[in-house]
Amino acid sequence: MAIKLFPLSSKTSIFLVVILALMLLLTQAVGQSLASQLPARFFEEYGAPMLVIEPHSGAIRQANQAASVFYGYSVKQLESMNIQQINALDIDDVKLERELAEQENRNYFIFPHRTAAGEIRTVEVHSWPLKSDKGETLLFSVVLDITGKKIAEASVLEYKDRLEKLAETRYQQLMNTQERINQIRWLTILAQLLVIALLVWNILNRRKAEKKLREKTTMLEGLLNSIPDMIFFKDKQGKYLGSNAEFASFVNQDSNLLVGKTDFNLFTESLAKQYRTIDQQVVDSREVIHTEEWTHFPDGSKRLLDKLKAPLLDINNEFIGVLGISRDITERYQHEQRIKFLAFYDPLTNLPNRYLFQEKLTEITQQLTPDASIMVIAIIDLDHFKNMNDALGHTKGDELLVAFSLRLNNLLKDNEVLARFGGDEFVLLLIQEDTDLTQAEQLLEQRLQGFQDALSQPVRLGESEFLLGSSLGASFNTQFNKSFTDLLKEADIALYAAKEAGRGTWRRFKPSMQRQVENRFELEGELRKALDNQQLRLYLQPKTNRDGIIYGTESLVRWEHPEKGLIPPDRFISLAEDTGMILPLGEWVLKETLLLMKHYPQLTFAVNISPRQFRNPGFVSLVRHLIDETEADPKRLTLEVTEGLLITDFNQSSKRMLELQKLGISFSIDDFGTGYSSLSYLKKLPINELKIDRSFVDGLPDDSSDALLVQTMMAVAKHLELSVVAEGVETQEQQAYLYSVGCNLHQGYFYGKPEPAAQLLARLPKA
Repeated sequence: MAIKLFPLSSKTSIFLVVILALMLLLTQAVGQSLASQLPARFFEEYGAPMLVIEPHSGAIRQANQAASVFYGYSVKQLESMNIQQINALDIDDVKLERELAEQENRNYFIFPHRTAAGEIRTVEVHSWPLKSDKGETLLFSVVLDITGKKIAEASVLEYKDRLEKLAETRYQQLMNTQERINQIRWLTILAQLLVIALLVWNILNRRKAEKKLREKTTMLEGLLNSIPDMIFFKDKQGKYLGSNAEFASFVNQDSNLLVGKTDFNLFTESLAKQYRTIDQQVVDSREVIHTEEWTHFPDGSKRLLDKLKAPLLDINNEFIGVLGISRDITERYQHEQRIKFLAFYDPLTNLPNRYLFQEKLTEITQQLTPDASIMVIAIIDLDHFKNMNDALGHTKGDELLVAFSLRLNNLLKDNEVLARFGGDEFVLLLIQEDTDLTQAEQLLEQRLQGFQDALSQPVRLGESEFLLGSSLGASFNTQFNKSFTDLLKEADIALYAAKEAGRGTWRRFKPSMQRQVENRFELEGELRKALDNQQLRLYLQPKTNRDGIIYGTESLVRWEHPEKGLIPPDRFISLAEDTGMILPLGEWVLKETLLLMKHYPQLTFAVNISPRQFRNPGFVSLVRHLIDETEADPKRLTLEVTEGLLITDFNQSSKRMLELQKLGISFSIDDFGTGYSSLSYLKKLPINELKIDRSFVDGLPDDSSDALLVQTMMAVAKHLELSVVAEGVETQEQQAYLYSVGCNLHQGYFYGKPEPAAQLLARLPKA
């Protein structure tokens, strides 16, 4: 007769796991395979999801009907799937969980499994190796849904009944053997010698059976003690009948000495009364009771226990007491809490993440009255944070982000939100409720300026002080019907406008900005085509010595658009830098310059190198390759770099400059005096030349400040034995003053504007 079983909840299934583990060990002890000991009906009808898995590939070889119901796939579908298709973790996280289980000496794993409906269920997977009829080693797995709370009593009783029937069958076989022996003894009374022999044979076999029984008992005790859960048995009066080693260790008792004691002998009176009350509920109701309780352990730690108490039945299915199982779920609880935290918060700054920010935005805007409130969504971006992060290291960069987040968070009012969406991008939600919208706008603008002012203040980390500015873009709204995506888009467009304005400022979104962004995207696409369609043109500007002789040139680039005409570099160089197109563009300029050098050995050639080019890991190799390809003389090549580039990543910059100097290449500091001018880095870096920025030349000779600064720069260069080139020389008076302070190398409109390379070189003699 088929036995009807009920679906098992995750808590009641703990009992199943224990019983099933015992059955598996019994099976192995008698040398039989799982296939012969677990009938198909057992596999199919029991309510717990069961899977047979090929351990190396993860292929599901067999699945029972309970697994089909739980996962929402048919049995046939499950048997065509891989376990990784069900597991919501990636392969690395699965490996991590297995290693964790091994470290914690667990015989189960905790995974998030995805059902066919897309629902994520947290499960415990208990697995045992088994041998198939073909000799294959497979994994027999029982899947327990640990999100359930109630456990059906029928499930526990059914498994207990099944085990008892198995034991009863063994006992009946033994009794039948005894009956046959007695029959033979009375029927063969005349053959006494034969009877004696049979009796001796029977005694020997009985001793062997008792020995095997003792071995199995020892094995079962070992299995019970190997389970990390605390397991105990009590009679109806609350006296302990036995326990595993884990529980005995918890109460600091020997397992054998524990028998006969009560909770009043082991715990405080209040706890003992509490435990006795629950025991009595099981005795009275014959139902499974489940609780979760924070418990103090002997080592002083406080841990969360998942406690289950169920009726304990004897072999005759008679109620004899209470079975208790307590599982330490502290790590699981902490893991779940961590997952919940990461779902809504940024782990570095503990600020809300994008998901929680969107939820709070929806919640807050539902409480606002249109045309009587203003809501601002603002995006804050730390200026040049990436350069600082690369130069100082990500650890120091993270510390800066935390410091800035704390500073911003302290400026928030009630009903306002600060979130971090990633990197150095922070997002603000500000609210101002006022029927006077003009006044409300002014207050919000002051608030935004306050946030930016706060970020402009130095940050001290340890003994170091750091100064970073910020750019901010804001979207103001009095109607609250725009989508979250549209609000962020508007703020992002305003942020771009702030960066275009020179950074360190903020901009409010205007509809006209949308067209500017679209123009930028259009220009970006056309620039990509320009690189492919050879629309770039190399221009040169002459560099002249005191004798009026052109001794060198600086390479510049112009974009000859087929429809828009000649596009100056200030329209597209920053775009190329932001999008990464500066790499192929810079390579083109460098190669075209090197190709000219072979025919004009009397000239030196200078090429500007952008920060993104210089920081590219393959830059040194690229320069070496281009020199070999063009057969240019590297001793006549000067690479112009900015002060900011060198100081933000000093060590790496110095290393690359030295590698290139070994090839014979010279280095010039472009726009000297406008950035991080420092004698310390000038002394340490392999620099050959300084270029005085045109901003210092413009006021010469009348501006005393400019004159003093130029004299100082010349003194520094002389002390460090560096040559000096003055940029932006446009008048004879400027020329004369520069000659008077010893600056004899000039570049500027006074000597010639940038012009097509072929046009300039045509006026010069070839080699």
